[in-house]
Amino acid sequence: MDDLADEYESPWLTVDLDPHERLLELAGRAPDGWLAVAREVLACGDRQRLNELVGALLPQLEGRPVVQYRFTPDADGAWDGPDRAVVASVRAAHGTAACWATMRDGVDRVYLVQADDGANLPAVTMAVQRVAGHQSDPRVEVFAAGTDLPVYHKTALRSAVLLWTREPLAEVKVARTFDGASGDEGPWFDSAHELVVDSTERQRLLDFLSSGEIVLETDLRMTDLVSGSAGAVPAGLRSDGVWVWSDASRYYLDRHLLAPDAALAAHALASGRASRMTPLDRYRVCSMLNPENEEGSLWRAE
Repeated sequence: MDDLADEYESPWLTVDLDPHERLLELAGRAPDGWLAVAREVLACGDRQRLNELVGALLPQLEGRPVVQYRFTPDADGAWDGPDRAVVASVRAAHGTAACWATMRDGVDRVYLVQADDGANLPAVTMAVQRVAGHQSDPRVEVFAAGTDLPVYHKTALRSAVLLWTREPLAEVKVARTFDGASGDEGPWFDSAHELVVDSTERQRLLDFLSSGEIVLETDLRMTDLVSGSAGAVPAGLRSDGVWVWSDASRYYLDRHLLAPDAALAAHALASGRASRMTPLDRYRVCSMLNPENEEGSLWRAE
Protein backbone atom coordinates (compact mmCIF):
# COMPACT_ATOMS: atom_id res chain seq x y z
CA MET A 1 0.00 0.00 0.00
CA ASP A 2 2.96 2.38 0.37
CA ASP A 3 3.11 3.05 -3.37
CA LEU A 4 -0.65 3.15 -3.89
CA ALA A 5 -0.79 6.96 -4.04
CA ASP A 6 1.76 7.06 -6.86
CA GLU A 7 -0.24 4.49 -8.79
CA TYR A 8 -3.46 6.43 -8.39
CA GLU A 9 -1.80 9.66 -9.55
CA SER A 10 -0.97 7.93 -12.83
CA PRO A 11 -3.51 7.49 -15.62
CA TRP A 12 -5.95 4.70 -14.84
CA LEU A 13 -5.36 2.79 -18.05
CA THR A 14 -1.76 1.89 -17.28
CA VAL A 15 -0.45 -1.64 -17.61
CA ASP A 16 -1.58 -4.09 -14.89
CA LEU A 17 -3.61 -1.47 -13.04
CA ASP A 18 -6.90 -2.94 -11.79
CA PRO A 19 -8.92 -0.25 -10.02
CA HIS A 20 -11.42 -2.76 -8.62
CA GLU A 21 -8.66 -4.68 -6.85
CA ARG A 22 -7.19 -1.40 -5.58
CA LEU A 23 -10.55 -0.60 -4.01
CA LEU A 24 -10.57 -4.06 -2.43
CA GLU A 25 -7.28 -3.13 -0.77
CA LEU A 26 -8.94 -0.05 0.73
CA ALA A 27 -11.75 -2.04 2.39
CA GLY A 28 -11.50 -1.69 6.15
CA ARG A 29 -9.29 1.38 5.78
CA ALA A 30 -11.45 3.79 3.80
CA PRO A 31 -14.81 4.91 5.24
CA ASP A 32 -17.60 2.54 4.19
CA GLY A 33 -19.61 5.33 2.58
CA TRP A 34 -16.64 6.55 0.57
CA LEU A 35 -15.93 3.03 -0.65
CA ALA A 36 -19.54 2.48 -1.74
CA VAL A 37 -19.50 5.73 -3.73
CA ALA A 38 -16.11 4.98 -5.28
CA ARG A 39 -17.27 1.56 -6.41
CA GLU A 40 -20.40 2.98 -8.00
CA VAL A 41 -18.31 5.60 -9.78
CA LEU A 42 -16.02 2.84 -11.09
CA ALA A 43 -18.99 0.78 -12.29
CA CYS A 44 -20.27 3.81 -14.19
CA GLY A 45 -16.89 4.16 -15.89
CA ASP A 46 -16.01 7.63 -14.56
CA ARG A 47 -12.26 7.10 -14.10
CA GLN A 48 -11.53 10.81 -13.73
CA ARG A 49 -13.96 11.15 -10.83
CA LEU A 50 -12.50 8.02 -9.26
CA ASN A 51 -9.00 9.48 -9.53
CA GLU A 52 -10.24 12.59 -7.75
CA LEU A 53 -11.89 10.59 -4.98
CA VAL A 54 -8.80 8.46 -4.39
CA GLY A 55 -6.49 11.46 -4.57
CA ALA A 56 -8.50 13.18 -1.84
CA LEU A 57 -8.65 10.08 0.37
CA LEU A 58 -5.10 8.74 0.39
CA PRO A 59 -3.49 11.68 2.23
CA GLN A 60 -6.03 11.14 5.02
CA LEU A 61 -4.92 7.52 5.40
CA GLU A 62 -1.22 8.38 5.70
CA GLY A 63 0.09 7.25 9.07
CA ARG A 64 -3.32 6.06 10.23
CA PRO A 65 -3.06 2.67 12.01
CA VAL A 66 -4.90 -0.24 10.45
CA VAL A 67 -8.15 -0.95 12.29
CA GLN A 68 -8.45 -4.44 13.73
CA TYR A 69 -12.03 -5.59 13.16
CA ARG A 70 -13.76 -8.53 14.79
CA PHE A 71 -15.94 -10.62 12.48
CA THR A 72 -18.58 -13.05 13.72
CA PRO A 73 -21.33 -15.15 12.10
CA ASP A 74 -24.89 -14.00 12.72
CA ALA A 75 -27.12 -16.80 13.93
CA ASP A 76 -30.19 -15.02 15.35
CA GLY A 77 -32.04 -14.68 12.04
CA ALA A 78 -32.39 -10.91 12.30
CA TRP A 79 -30.96 -10.44 8.82
CA ASP A 80 -33.08 -13.05 7.01
CA GLY A 81 -35.03 -10.52 4.94
CA PRO A 82 -32.09 -8.36 3.82
CA ASP A 83 -29.97 -11.45 3.22
CA ARG A 84 -32.58 -12.94 0.91
CA ALA A 85 -32.77 -9.72 -1.08
CA VAL A 86 -29.00 -9.66 -1.46
CA VAL A 87 -28.91 -13.33 -2.48
CA ALA A 88 -31.56 -12.68 -5.14
CA SER A 89 -29.43 -9.85 -6.53
CA VAL A 90 -26.27 -11.97 -6.50
CA ARG A 91 -28.04 -14.86 -8.23
CA ALA A 92 -29.31 -12.54 -10.94
CA ALA A 93 -25.86 -11.12 -11.67
CA HIS A 94 -23.83 -12.73 -14.44
CA GLY A 95 -20.89 -14.89 -13.38
CA THR A 96 -21.47 -15.04 -9.63
CA ALA A 97 -20.64 -18.25 -7.76
CA ALA A 98 -21.15 -17.72 -4.02
CA CYS A 99 -22.30 -15.22 -1.41
CA TRP A 100 -21.42 -14.97 2.28
CA ALA A 101 -22.44 -12.64 5.09
CA THR A 102 -20.73 -11.75 8.35
CA MET A 103 -21.06 -9.21 11.15
CA ARG A 104 -18.26 -6.72 11.68
CA ASP A 105 -17.82 -5.62 15.28
CA GLY A 106 -21.31 -6.93 15.99
CA VAL A 107 -23.15 -4.09 14.22
CA ASP A 108 -22.19 -3.87 10.54
CA ARG A 109 -23.38 -6.45 8.02
CA VAL A 110 -20.73 -7.27 5.39
CA TYR A 111 -21.50 -9.25 2.24
CA LEU A 112 -18.80 -11.11 0.32
CA VAL A 113 -19.35 -12.36 -3.21
CA GLN A 114 -17.16 -14.66 -5.29
CA ALA A 115 -17.48 -14.30 -9.06
CA ASP A 116 -15.87 -16.07 -11.98
CA ASP A 117 -12.57 -14.81 -13.33
CA GLY A 118 -13.49 -12.43 -16.13
CA ALA A 119 -16.83 -11.36 -14.62
CA ASN A 120 -17.65 -7.64 -14.51
CA LEU A 121 -16.85 -7.16 -10.83
CA PRO A 122 -17.68 -3.43 -10.62
CA ALA A 123 -21.11 -4.07 -12.19
CA VAL A 124 -21.86 -6.91 -9.77
CA THR A 125 -20.77 -4.72 -6.87
CA MET A 126 -23.03 -1.85 -7.89
CA ALA A 127 -26.05 -4.12 -8.36
CA VAL A 128 -25.65 -5.75 -4.95
CA GLN A 129 -24.87 -2.45 -3.21
CA ARG A 130 -28.15 -1.00 -4.41
CA VAL A 131 -30.08 -3.94 -2.97
CA ALA A 132 -28.08 -3.74 0.26
CA GLY A 133 -29.20 -0.12 0.63
CA HIS A 134 -31.08 -1.05 3.81
CA GLN A 135 -27.73 -0.21 5.38
CA SER A 136 -26.78 3.45 5.46
CA ASP A 137 -23.42 2.46 3.99
CA PRO A 138 -23.66 -0.86 2.11
CA ARG A 139 -20.62 -3.05 2.65
CA VAL A 140 -20.32 -5.34 -0.38
CA GLU A 141 -17.02 -7.02 -1.28
CA VAL A 142 -16.94 -8.71 -4.69
CA PHE A 143 -13.87 -10.62 -5.84
CA ALA A 144 -12.88 -13.01 -8.59
CA ALA A 145 -12.20 -16.66 -7.83
CA GLY A 146 -8.49 -16.19 -8.48
CA THR A 147 -8.03 -12.93 -6.58
CA ASP A 148 -5.28 -12.84 -3.96
CA LEU A 149 -7.46 -11.38 -1.23
CA PRO A 150 -6.31 -8.79 1.31
CA VAL A 151 -6.18 -9.83 4.98
CA TYR A 152 -9.44 -7.94 5.65
CA HIS A 153 -11.38 -10.25 3.34
CA LYS A 154 -9.64 -13.44 4.44
CA THR A 155 -10.47 -12.61 8.05
CA ALA A 156 -14.10 -11.82 7.22
CA LEU A 157 -14.53 -15.06 5.27
CA ARG A 158 -13.25 -17.14 8.18
CA SER A 159 -16.25 -15.98 10.23
CA ALA A 160 -18.85 -15.72 7.48
CA VAL A 161 -22.05 -17.66 6.86
CA LEU A 162 -22.43 -19.08 3.37
CA LEU A 163 -25.80 -17.86 2.07
CA TRP A 164 -25.80 -19.18 -1.49
CA THR A 165 -23.78 -21.11 -4.05
CA ARG A 166 -24.44 -21.53 -7.76
CA GLU A 167 -23.46 -25.19 -7.66
CA PRO A 168 -23.83 -27.85 -4.96
CA LEU A 169 -20.81 -27.99 -2.67
CA ALA A 170 -18.57 -30.76 -3.97
CA GLU A 171 -17.32 -33.42 -1.59
CA VAL A 172 -13.87 -32.92 -0.12
CA LYS A 173 -11.93 -36.19 0.05
CA VAL A 174 -9.55 -37.01 2.88
CA ALA A 175 -6.49 -39.10 2.02
CA ARG A 176 -5.37 -41.94 4.26
CA THR A 177 -1.80 -41.69 5.49
CA PHE A 178 -1.54 -45.02 7.31
CA ASP A 179 -2.93 -48.47 6.64
CA GLY A 180 -4.63 -48.63 10.00
CA ALA A 181 -4.58 -47.57 13.63
CA SER A 182 -5.51 -48.96 17.01
CA GLY A 183 -6.19 -47.34 20.32
CA ASP A 184 -3.37 -49.22 21.99
CA GLU A 185 -0.64 -49.08 19.36
CA GLY A 186 -1.56 -46.02 17.30
CA PRO A 187 -1.13 -45.87 13.50
CA TRP A 188 0.75 -48.47 11.49
CA PHE A 189 1.81 -49.39 7.96
CA ASP A 190 1.12 -52.81 6.48
CA SER A 191 4.23 -54.81 5.64
CA ALA A 192 2.98 -55.03 2.04
CA HIS A 193 2.44 -51.26 1.70
CA GLU A 194 3.17 -50.15 -1.86
CA LEU A 195 6.50 -48.45 -2.56
CA VAL A 196 7.14 -45.82 -5.24
CA VAL A 197 10.47 -46.93 -6.66
CA ASP A 198 10.32 -44.96 -9.92
CA SER A 199 12.22 -41.74 -9.17
CA THR A 200 10.37 -39.67 -11.79
CA GLU A 201 6.95 -40.69 -10.52
CA ARG A 202 8.06 -40.16 -6.94
CA GLN A 203 9.24 -36.63 -7.69
CA ARG A 204 5.96 -35.79 -9.41
CA LEU A 205 4.08 -36.96 -6.34
CA LEU A 206 6.38 -35.03 -4.01
CA ASP A 207 5.92 -31.86 -6.06
CA PHE A 208 2.15 -32.18 -5.85
CA LEU A 209 2.07 -32.94 -2.14
CA SER A 210 4.30 -29.93 -1.44
CA SER A 211 2.24 -27.53 -3.56
CA GLY A 212 -1.03 -27.85 -1.66
CA GLU A 213 -2.24 -24.94 0.44
CA ILE A 214 -1.77 -25.33 4.19
CA VAL A 215 -5.20 -25.62 5.82
CA LEU A 216 -4.05 -26.76 9.25
CA GLU A 217 -0.68 -25.64 10.58
CA THR A 218 0.73 -27.29 13.68
CA ASP A 219 4.07 -27.62 15.42
CA LEU A 220 3.17 -31.17 16.40
CA ARG A 221 5.57 -33.81 15.08
CA MET A 222 5.04 -37.53 15.30
CA THR A 223 7.40 -40.45 15.69
CA ASP A 224 8.69 -41.97 12.45
CA LEU A 225 7.08 -45.42 12.38
CA VAL A 226 9.85 -46.83 10.18
CA SER A 227 13.02 -45.46 11.78
CA GLY A 228 11.64 -44.84 15.26
CA SER A 229 12.92 -41.25 15.27
CA ALA A 230 10.85 -39.18 17.70
CA GLY A 231 9.47 -35.80 16.63
CA ALA A 232 10.40 -36.31 12.99
CA VAL A 233 7.10 -36.48 11.08
CA PRO A 234 5.13 -33.27 10.35
CA ALA A 235 1.38 -33.39 10.98
CA GLY A 236 0.05 -30.34 9.13
CA LEU A 237 -2.73 -30.65 6.56
CA ARG A 238 -2.77 -29.42 2.96
CA SER A 239 -5.44 -29.25 0.28
CA ASP A 240 -6.10 -28.38 -3.34
CA GLY A 241 -9.86 -28.04 -2.79
CA VAL A 242 -10.51 -31.61 -3.94
CA TRP A 243 -8.36 -33.60 -1.52
CA VAL A 244 -6.98 -33.01 1.96
CA TRP A 245 -3.76 -34.79 2.90
CA SER A 246 -1.25 -34.81 5.71
CA ASP A 247 2.33 -33.60 5.39
CA ALA A 248 3.13 -37.01 6.83
CA SER A 249 2.25 -38.53 3.45
CA ARG A 250 4.98 -36.52 1.79
CA TYR A 251 7.43 -37.32 4.56
CA TYR A 252 7.00 -41.08 4.29
CA LEU A 253 7.16 -40.95 0.49
CA ASP A 254 10.33 -38.86 0.57
CA ARG A 255 12.15 -40.73 3.33
CA HIS A 256 10.92 -44.29 2.93
CA LEU A 257 9.33 -44.47 -0.57
CA LEU A 258 5.95 -45.31 1.00
CA ALA A 259 3.18 -44.52 -1.49
CA PRO A 260 0.45 -42.05 -0.52
CA ASP A 261 -3.25 -42.94 -0.67
CA ALA A 262 -3.76 -44.62 -4.07
CA ALA A 263 -6.69 -42.40 -5.10
CA LEU A 264 -4.80 -39.26 -4.05
CA ALA A 265 -1.74 -40.45 -5.98
CA ALA A 266 -3.82 -40.94 -9.14
CA HIS A 267 -5.27 -37.45 -8.72
CA ALA A 268 -1.81 -35.99 -8.12
CA LEU A 269 -0.27 -37.59 -11.20
CA ALA A 270 -3.18 -36.40 -13.35
CA SER A 271 -3.03 -32.85 -11.94
CA GLY A 272 0.71 -32.19 -11.91
CA ARG A 273 0.55 -29.54 -9.21
CA ALA A 274 -2.14 -28.67 -6.70
CA SER A 275 -4.62 -26.14 -8.04
CA ARG A 276 -4.86 -22.85 -6.22
CA MET A 277 -7.97 -22.84 -4.06
CA THR A 278 -10.71 -20.27 -4.47
CA PRO A 279 -12.35 -18.74 -1.39
CA LEU A 280 -15.27 -21.13 -1.90
CA ASP A 281 -12.88 -24.10 -2.09
CA ARG A 282 -11.28 -22.95 1.13
CA TYR A 283 -14.66 -22.61 2.80
CA ARG A 284 -15.62 -26.17 1.79
CA VAL A 285 -12.39 -27.58 3.15
CA CYS A 286 -12.55 -25.66 6.42
CA SER A 287 -16.21 -26.61 6.90
CA MET A 288 -15.31 -30.25 6.44
CA LEU A 289 -12.47 -30.00 8.95
CA ASN A 290 -14.56 -27.97 11.42
CA PRO A 291 -18.23 -28.78 10.73
CA GLU A 292 -19.39 -26.94 13.86
CA ASN A 293 -18.22 -23.69 12.26
CA GLU A 294 -20.77 -23.96 9.44
CA GLU A 295 -23.84 -22.01 10.54
CA GLY A 296 -26.99 -20.63 9.00
CA SER A 297 -29.05 -21.44 5.94
CA LEU A 298 -27.76 -22.07 2.46
CA TRP A 299 -29.83 -20.94 -0.50
CA ARG A 300 -28.58 -22.49 -3.71
CA ALA A 301 -29.75 -21.85 -7.24
CA GLU A 302 -31.44 -24.91 -8.70
